Amino acid sequence: MARMDSGRDRKPGGTVRRAVVLGGGGIPGTAWMTGLAAELRRRGIDLSSADSIVGTSAGAVVGAALATGRDLESFADHQGPGADARPAPKPELLASVFSLLFDPSLDRNVVRRKVGQLAMAEDPAQSRHLEPMERLVGGSVWPDRLRVVVVEAESGERQIWTSGSGVPLATAVSASHALPGAFPPVVVDGRYYIDGGVGSATNADVAADADVVVIIEPLAHMVSRDRLHSELAHTSGTVVRFGPDAAMIDVFRTYATNPLASWPEAFRQGVRQADSLARQLDDAGWATPKR
Repeated sequence: MARMDSGRDRKPGGTVRRAVVLGGGGIPGTAWMTGLAAELRRRGIDLSSADSIVGTSAGAVVGAALATGRDLESFADHQGPGADARPAPKPELLASVFSLLFDPSLDRNVVRRKVGQLAMAEDPAQSRHLEPMERLVGGSVWPDRLRVVVVEAESGERQIWTSGSGVPLATAVSASHALPGAFPPVVVDGRYYIDGGVGSATNADVAADADVVVIIEPLAHMVSRDRLHSELAHTSGTVVRFGPDAAMIDVFRTYATNPLASWPEAFRQGVRQADSLARQLDDAGWATPKR
């Protein structure tokens, strides 16, 4: 966890532009971020009041639920996104993907293309895989402040989808967490789209123009800090970074072979860590205005 302060110019009238960046982290990370956001909201700190919410993979699921106003506390005993329709995992394929993602010698553009090639050899997601996501994220209305990060599989190009992209919200969120071996690629207009985290776990640069950037990183313990610093090289605002503590990292490890079972405990860990994040948000000058 870290915070960097600066004196970025404010919008006219002194309004602070705030962004929340929610990173990838699989099912444990989804539950952890949901518990974190639920407890913050209970304390009167509503992350959904940010001017922009950037969601990648697990963060897209949580970001959509936040932005659409879902009752986050109702997810305490959830089984994870689309658990009832989730296809069986493919461990060998997933291992190949992880070997690419965590190879520091590979350029991120190369990683995106290689993972995309693996995805395009798979059967795409069907409607039964996508329908549960609409219930999870709170319907089909796409809030303007939500940005969902995906990768076009063939080219490896990162794309940022918004309410104006013409893609249904549930489809976009499903694509953003479509990691080969864990979830099939999502086809939109004949093109395959995959997990937005295959190039960056956070894609924090999407929010680089905000005055206060809150980055919640479920995989902070696994991702090089240098990568995030490079994404924020042109940011002169205040940056709050928040990741799992030792107890939550243990949850990742304990449920590595059965992530669906991690949900209740990961959610509780998020609730527990909310006190620490609340203090950091207060130090950073975060205030939740009434909408």
